[in-house]
Amino acid sequence: MDTRRNHSGRSATPSILSSDVKIEGDVVSEGELHISGSIKGDVVAKKLILAEGGSVTGTVEADVAVIAGNLAGRLTATSVTLAATAHVVADIVHVSLLIEQGAVFEGFSRRVDTIEAAADDAPSPQPRLSPPTLVESA
Repeated sequence: MDTRRNHSGRSATPSILSSDVKIEGDVVSEGELHISGSIKGDVVAKKLILAEGGSVTGTVEADVAVIAGNLAGRLTATSVTLAATAHVVADIVHVSLLIEQGAVFEGFSRRVDTIEAAADDAPSPQPRLSPPTLVESA
């Protein structure tokens, strides 16, 4: 049973940005967003699926994020999955993080109990003391 509802009470259909779509600017969705194209800007969605071949350069905020494409910037989500085809150069704030074998992740990850708590105690930007870690699974 699909429990996703829009403001009118009907089931919400995922928004799909196809591979031929290129956006320079911010994208906001109150529901599920599938990206196969390219976005240079910030993305906010309840659930984000960044497909293989898709890319986002910017800040991403979601409850659930499934990354199979390219992400550069920052990702904040309760649940994060980096699929085997993911190439992520970003700092990630998460409650749950799953990195599949084959995924590339370069950056910092920070686990928090709740995303709201992370926003409340966000540290002021500080210079990095060590270079980012590169994680590659074969």
